[in-house]
Amino acid sequence: MNRHRYAFLEPGRYARGWHLVLFSQELRVGEVRRLHYFDQDLVVYRGASGQVAALDAHCPHLGAHLASGGGRVIEDNIVCPFHGWTFDPSGRCVAIPYANKIPEQAEHALQGWPVLEKNGFIALWYATDGLPPEDYLPTILEWGPQNWGDWTFYRSRIRAKPCDIIENIVDIAHFPHVHGGCVRAWENRFGDRTVTQLSTIDQDPTASMIKPPGTLFDVEEARSDASAEANAWGDATYHGPSIMYYYTESTSAQLNFKSWWVNSHTAVNAEEVDLCSAVIVSGLDDAPLPDDFAQLYPQMAHTAFSQDVEIWKDKVYREEPVLCDGDGPITKLRRWYEQFYLPI
Repeated sequence: MNRHRYAFLEPGRYARGWHLVLFSQELRVGEVRRLHYFDQDLVVYRGASGQVAALDAHCPHLGAHLASGGGRVIEDNIVCPFHGWTFDPSGRCVAIPYANKIPEQAEHALQGWPVLEKNGFIALWYATDGLPPEDYLPTILEWGPQNWGDWTFYRSRIRAKPCDIIENIVDIAHFPHVHGGCVRAWENRFGDRTVTQLSTIDQDPTASMIKPPGTLFDVEEARSDASAEANAWGDATYHGPSIMYYYTESTSAQLNFKSWWVNSHTAVNAEEVDLCSAVIVSGLDDAPLPDDFAQLYPQMAHTAFSQDVEIWKDKVYREEPVLCDGDGPITKLRRWYEQFYLPI
């Protein structure tokens, strides 16, 4: 029997932790959404109180999908559209309209998933070993209607594995070839549940660059504009196995701004992941940004993410890569990442 070097390469295993599945703006009160992650059908809904709940998708009675016909929400409960069986946010059956007694085995036959709604996004806790959710996702104070506004986000599904994507956080050598950048400063820091990239990347008009198909602006022109004496730095941190926060500031004679990005990847099944990049941006001195820049910047941020996507969607994962002394701490990252697949 062949054994993989790392637990995250074992078939059918997914990372224990929080995984972003929706943004708050995508789920109205009374709305039910179908999801499919970790090779499982799920439903997410928002009850009358505003509470978000996530459950296994199929009723334990006769297997109807709880989102069939658009789904039905009564107060904070979800109702099966087939026979009216009603489940609370924990998955407990609380009513059967034609039964005198709820069968004992029905009370806990439907799995409820821990949900976290924070910073304008909705995340699910995945853990097959029954471990309770951890509190490791920080608050982004700048997000919200009274601050910098709501996320502008882009989502895509590609053939890739989560381990392909998370290695980007330590990959110093790809910037001159994928993003057209020159690394001026770089540091990786590892914590218990975090890995951080502190970097200063200058745009280099002579460097190579991937141009994602369908980009709505001139990538080369944007790079030339960004190279005009702009001084930028960024702090990117994975909090857990799949959600990355990135804070950046840029100053130049033409424009000063600051931005938060949230980049995430959530496993759909053993072969596919959903990718999402989301952005909020503000003037560095809180002065209003030019409208054209405020509209263009999220597209530029998404394009930077899409440059990586063009590589991820076609690559294979090298379990035993040939590395050199100019690579980042890839092996250290793999050991850190494996914790989310091992028993505690």
